[in-house]
Amino acid sequence: MDINKKNTMSIKQDVIDIVTNENGRPIPPGIILHKLKDQYREVANYKYAIYSVIDALISSGEFKQLKNKSVVLGYINAPVDLNKLKQGTILINSKGSGFITLNNEKNATFYVFKNNLNGAQNGDLVEFAEMQKAPKNNLKDAVVTKVISHAKDFFVGVITIDEHGNYKIKVDDKKFYLDIRLDSIEGLVTGQKILIQIKQYTDKTAYGSVSRIIGHISDVGVDILSIVYDNGVEPEFPEPVVEYARKLKIDIDEHQRAIRKDLTHLPIVTIDPSTSKDFDDAIYVKKLDNGDFFLSVSIADVSHYVRFKSILDYEALKRGCSIYLVDRVIPMLPHNLSDDICSLNPNVERLTLTCDMNVKSNGVIENIQIYPSIIKSHRRYAYEEVNEFFKNNSQLENDSNEIKKMLLDSLELHKILDKTKKARGYIDFEIAEPIIVVNENGVPTEIKRRESGVAQKMIEDFMLAANEAVTIYAEKRKWPFIYRVHDEPSDDRLKVFALEAKKLGFKISTDIKNIGPADIAKWIRDNQGNPNLDLINMMLLRTMAKADYDVKNIGHFGLSLKNYTHFTSPIRRYPDLIVHRIFWMSEFEKDNISEGNRKEMQNSLTEQALLSSKSELRAIKCEREVNAMKFAEYMQNHIGEMFDGFVTSVSSFGLFVQLTNAVEGMIKLVNLKNDFYTFNEKTYELVGRKTGFRFSLGTKLKVKVIDANKEARKIDFSFVSFIK
Repeated sequence: MDINKKNTMSIKQDVIDIVTNENGRPIPPGIILHKLKDQYREVANYKYAIYSVIDALISSGEFKQLKNKSVVLGYINAPVDLNKLKQGTILINSKGSGFITLNNEKNATFYVFKNNLNGAQNGDLVEFAEMQKAPKNNLKDAVVTKVISHAKDFFVGVITIDEHGNYKIKVDDKKFYLDIRLDSIEGLVTGQKILIQIKQYTDKTAYGSVSRIIGHISDVGVDILSIVYDNGVEPEFPEPVVEYARKLKIDIDEHQRAIRKDLTHLPIVTIDPSTSKDFDDAIYVKKLDNGDFFLSVSIADVSHYVRFKSILDYEALKRGCSIYLVDRVIPMLPHNLSDDICSLNPNVERLTLTCDMNVKSNGVIENIQIYPSIIKSHRRYAYEEVNEFFKNNSQLENDSNEIKKMLLDSLELHKILDKTKKARGYIDFEIAEPIIVVNENGVPTEIKRRESGVAQKMIEDFMLAANEAVTIYAEKRKWPFIYRVHDEPSDDRLKVFALEAKKLGFKISTDIKNIGPADIAKWIRDNQGNPNLDLINMMLLRTMAKADYDVKNIGHFGLSLKNYTHFTSPIRRYPDLIVHRIFWMSEFEKDNISEGNRKEMQNSLTEQALLSSKSELRAIKCEREVNAMKFAEYMQNHIGEMFDGFVTSVSSFGLFVQLTNAVEGMIKLVNLKNDFYTFNEKTYELVGRKTGFRFSLGTKLKVKVIDANKEARKIDFSFVSFIK
């Protein structure tokens, strides 16, 4: 007999009956086959037919497959306990199922099969009920009963309209699974990218309207703009904000000169990337007669222009930070502020807040003073210029001896601060950062690694010192404050890291219990010769907690500092602006600020810290998605070519491989054609049955690019050979 619809329906019912009769006990698919083989032996390809039915039942949710491949009755027919409703945030994976994390918890504890989402979208706050007889495992099965609030109501998609006026919308967000119906498609044409506001959800359909036509899918820059809008970022400022900012002028009047210290006579300079247009920070360094150093860091006084509760302030808080993408910057402040009025441009007076300190020859910071000031940058340096000077490849012939002497003093101070931070346990993650070069049409033409020279590290050290000094100053005065904090990594994550890193020859020389940053820094120093250090640094960074903003000071684990904040970049980060305001409120102009405003500012710190942390995560997500898209677009022109790389992750469905240019793609299991590979969960390896080939973390290999999809932001490789 051939397989037909009647046979399939019969097999399906028999398979369901067998699993049902187990009364909740898991049963392997092979046993189901054994029980049915005599009954269906005459059906051609009966084994394939039975296994196909089991797979379909797993996919539909009628069966649930456990880690050992056994199956039980699944998510659809299990009873639900509606007497104990809970709330949590749901995250949806690429397969369309959800994981719910309870409020105030860090890890997901409930699993929702895709058929039980009931309209919930990725990131939504949901009400849910637990299934009563779901099999016990790490995650409890649940059903979403109600969406309390949606994480986002704006989605980007491309519309296709046929000659009859019927339309389809392909949403960019791959985790959005509902059909979309618009209240009107008037004026729309096939191929347009549109921003859609969803106004009503059902379990199968979302109803909305067109909020904005972003442009045609083939227009230059629409690809990046689509990601920007899809992440809830508005690239343009509202007209009332632009008009408000336009009226602001640089007006250093007698009052400002009276309350500020004049530093215009000092040879203060800025040192930034050559492409920078906004300059937050300027430095002055002098070596003292006793061998100590005087370090002065002046920061743009953005708070003078962005007044508390102004329309400009609300917009800056809403944005939270500037976002740096491949071919553009989406600034936190309008350009006339970020690039001119607030920017510490050369040879013009600017309003600043200055942090002065003495740094002893052993790196100890003393005599911290913070005050409002007026500076004039005497020189705008690019990092490359200063690096060439430090290498003696340039004499900076057009610069004064005073400035050159100051740069050399700065270099000497940097060496002291660098030695000090490493001694205290500063963790230096040397992660390759890619630079994507695009042409005038936004097409990527080159991908290279960002180089970090002495000048970059020197400025970083000076900013770290200023941020620490400012926090120490505020802590001594017990002000309400906002901190940049970084919690220690969890024991569980450290244990997983230690297990995997040891397989890569990484020597862990201290006990992982009660670990401190100095221990981790020592690990990195002790393993400098390890050929897998790039991968290990990536793994270690993933093990760390996420740094964020808080009103409680728990210290900064990665920097190994008890006191740290963000003070040095108020043009591009809102928390820095908050810190500046705290100084005006608490010291510089405390008598001129009403008690009502003071209380309101203090009471808003917790919410502003939370919003700033969320804005930072949104910016990181936006930047990563743009990079992933441009990586795929770049590799579209290199299909068939071979590259060297190493394995960064191993799973049952394939390998993730990072190339030497930092591009990452995947070798799917089906593209490992030289053997039949099985996944070993204990060792996290793919092992070939005939060849014995093993793919594990850090395996170096040569791959061929076989596909690259810009829209999906995915790159597929095939395996060519191992690299010794």
